[in-house]
Amino acid sequence: MMIFLVALALLGMLAFYSLLAYFLIRLISKKGFKVTLTKYEIIEIMTWLALIVIVFYNIKSWSTSTILPAVLLIIPLRNLRISNRKHRERIKRESAALQ
Repeated sequence: MMIFLVALALLGMLAFYSLLAYFLIRLISKKGFKVTLTKYEIIEIMTWLALIVIVFYNIKSWSTSTILPAVLLIIPLRNLRISNRKHRERIKRESAALQ
């Protein structure tokens, strides 16, 4: 029973901090950079931040068991960033052609 409560509390914390990060990134991008990000770009930024935290924590604690998968996640994330950039440029071209 106690393990269930701990797992539930951890999931609640994860959901709370994820929502907080989502809205903070959205607010900073709108107010600070005057750019409206899509939800996929915000989730991508959150994933990059989580990956960076995991890698730095593993380097600090000399743990090699989870640093390799974290580093290998960089390749698909980089490809996702390239495809998001191409998609955004295509939307800009289409909207410019319509005007």
